[in-house]
Amino acid sequence: MPLLIAVASAKDYESSLAISPKEINVNQCGIATYDLKLTNTGEKEDTFYVLVEGIPEGWYTVSHESVVLKPKESKNVYLFITANCFEEAKNYTGKVSFLGNSESIASFKMNVFADHSLSLSVPDKISSCVCEEKSFIAVVENKGKYEEDVKLSAVGASLKEDRIKLNPGEKRQVELIIDKACDAKPGKYNIELTAQSTTSYAKTRKVFAVSRESCYGFELSYPKEVRMCLNENVTFSIAVKNSGSKDDTFGLMIEALDIYQQATVKSGEIRMFNVNFGSNEAGIIDIAFSVKGKTKEEKGSMRFLVENCYGVDLQVEEKKVDIQLGSGKMIKAKIVNTGSREDSYKISSDVNWVSIRPENVKLKGLESSDVFIYYSPQYGMKGRFETQLKAESMKSIDVENITVNVYESLPSIEPEIVENATVNESQPTGQAVKPVEGLIKNKTLIAVIAGVLLTLVVFGLIYLFVMRD
Repeated sequence: MPLLIAVASAKDYESSLAISPKEINVNQCGIATYDLKLTNTGEKEDTFYVLVEGIPEGWYTVSHESVVLKPKESKNVYLFITANCFEEAKNYTGKVSFLGNSESIASFKMNVFADHSLSLSVPDKISSCVCEEKSFIAVVENKGKYEEDVKLSAVGASLKEDRIKLNPGEKRQVELIIDKACDAKPGKYNIELTAQSTTSYAKTRKVFAVSRESCYGFELSYPKEVRMCLNENVTFSIAVKNSGSKDDTFGLMIEALDIYQQATVKSGEIRMFNVNFGSNEAGIIDIAFSVKGKTKEEKGSMRFLVENCYGVDLQVEEKKVDIQLGSGKMIKAKIVNTGSREDSYKISSDVNWVSIRPENVKLKGLESSDVFIYYSPQYGMKGRFETQLKAESMKSIDVENITVNVYESLPSIEPEIVENATVNESQPTGQAVKPVEGLIKNKTLIAVIAGVLLTLVVFGLIYLFVMRD
């Protein structure tokens, strides 16, 4: 008994749907019309709503959005479809459904053909460098049966020509140019290319991606701070790494030093720009520079800490020294390493009658040491002498002028009378000459003088006799 009730209930709501024709061939912009017949085969009245699938939204119109049918009643419904003029011609399989308490479905086909048809093709993979112009070729083809005057337009690129004429079956290459776009970031960008006939409905559009790559780029590395010595050159390096995928030429500009260097660097390689710098002034010096490649410029700054690494100051207690002949005098001096680095000094004088201790001194930065200088003039020296005292290293020197006055003090001594003897004359050797030896020397001198005079007389007489003849 329950089974019989279920069967009876199912027959209350039933329907059937017929469609004619089941397949239509149509040109673009043409109309395809389908006749639908819906029949309520159930025992009760029912309301049906139409659903169309498989055809793009906006292409079709249905004569009735809903239908109310009494039992055994039929209704004709019409489906109108316009094959879009600007979409690619192809075959469509559609489905019409009437949905109520029961459901009826009918399928159909619509084959769209193009009398006027255009197509576009572009390379599968397109890439370009940021900040570098790139061109590529697209192909426009007339697949229709008639000649077409075609207008081209592009978004994201520019065209070398925007109007062409195509015969049926003809293909034409068109050049598109991607601009430099130096401010663009690496990544994928879409380009839209449209070809539309001005003499028919033929139109086609293609959207494709272009990869923008960072072909040119570089990285800098350099010391931010350099310690250096006064009056001493230092060599510093600025390293440029080509991080792009192509070779590039880089220029280094340091205006403060009037320096410009340029080099071509291959992809992935590093170039060292070496620069010499020296300063005769101590302190902090900031030097700015810039490095420029094909697509970008980067600026930097280096700080040089110029310090007095080497220096010496010789300080003498007395610059005027009085010495009595036959004696000596010592003066004291101080040698100071005025630099920041350890250094070795030699202390010397320009005279040989001086003794210096120590002669060689090694001092750390800002360290000092005492030096002792002993002057003792040689025998017979009297008067004023200008001398120099010098402290010198490989890096620095200081000279002090020392005036040495050598004087002789003559004591008041009464002459001593010696019988039967001559007065002794003091000789440089400090020995006295004996009286007999002095007498012999005097006689010899008289004999020599007499001989010379006699010779002159003889030569004079000979001369007189010769002149008379």
